[in-house]
Amino acid sequence: MRAVLAVFGVLLTLIGFGWFLQGIGVLPGSFMTGEIRWAVYGGVAVVVGVGLVVKFGTRRVIVNTVASVLLLMGTVWFLQGINVLPGSFMTGQPRWAVYGAIADGVAIALLLTNRRKAAPQM
Repeated sequence: MRAVLAVFGVLLTLIGFGWFLQGIGVLPGSFMTGEIRWAVYGGVAVVVGVGLVVKFGTRRVIVNTVASVLLLMGTVWFLQGINVLPGSFMTGQPRWAVYGAIADGVAIALLLTNRRKAAPQM
């Protein structure tokens, strides 16, 4: 249960941060852009998420969650960069394929270095 709450805390923090940035107008292109109530919702989500992470989080769970989100984002960037996923300003832009490959590499490295070492067998 601790791991579930820690993962939920990390995801809530990331989503809340996005809402906050859209609410204050930093991230354009959404119905939330410039709407101060979304900045408030995002701020509350960040505070609750950080609280969950601090209370229930372990380094392993936090790193794995962040690495998984980074792997998902990097894969989307890569596929858009090589023109497989259409519908974005990144579509058909090779630099986004490079950014995605780098993000995927970092995420895989984080996941591999953070995995639990197996107990020695007798």
